[in-house]
Amino acid sequence: MALPEFIETSKIKWIFKVIQKVNKFPEREKCLLVFFFASALTTLEINRIQIKDILHKNGSIRKRYEVKGEMARTAYISTRMRQDISPYLNWRVKNKVGLGDHPDHYLGLEPDDALFFTSQGKPFSIVRKKTTVGSDTYSCDALNRHIKKLLKDGGIESPSILSGRRTYAINLHRKGFDESHIHAMLGNKSVETTKKLLSTDPVDMSFIASQAF
Repeated sequence: MALPEFIETSKIKWIFKVIQKVNKFPEREKCLLVFFFASALTTLEINRIQIKDILHKNGSIRKRYEVKGEMARTAYISTRMRQDISPYLNWRVKNKVGLGDHPDHYLGLEPDDALFFTSQGKPFSIVRKKTTVGSDTYSCDALNRHIKKLLKDGGIESPSILSGRRTYAINLHRKGFDESHIHAMLGNKSVETTKKLLSTDPVDMSFIASQAF
């Protein structure tokens, strides 16, 4: 099975430029893709983030929170992520998207609401399905389609909902972080899954060329 496309930083910057120019809700779309590329979360985990996971009661942004779901672990909110979280939350408050009952708490937003809402002002849906052996599985097809469209609109020919995690892993590996720490951040069940992502780092020919002179 082919691996999801690794997306170079230059392409991500271009996607952000496209979002800023053509999207109706650029604050939301950019914040969503920042989580997609910078948090190591699956799209289902992103879909499950609530306002209270991101904000303290006084409205300040948290430094970390606990990921909900099967791969429970701690997620960290970097300084880079904060730069796009604040404009998005301010946009939600200004446009009264998901306001709570207490204007002095959580910036006035409902703490139990999802972080990301659809254009209709509702959380992206999560669907429960039964496997052939009777186990429950969960998917977020609406959010997946939305992210794929953002990537495709930004010039990614084969958009994949797994590209964010692969891009996250390879970028950390290129900066010298070891496999065990990257594996812990991703929350993969198998170390082999993480190793496969890292052992297939595509060569950035333009970067190599830039180092010649």
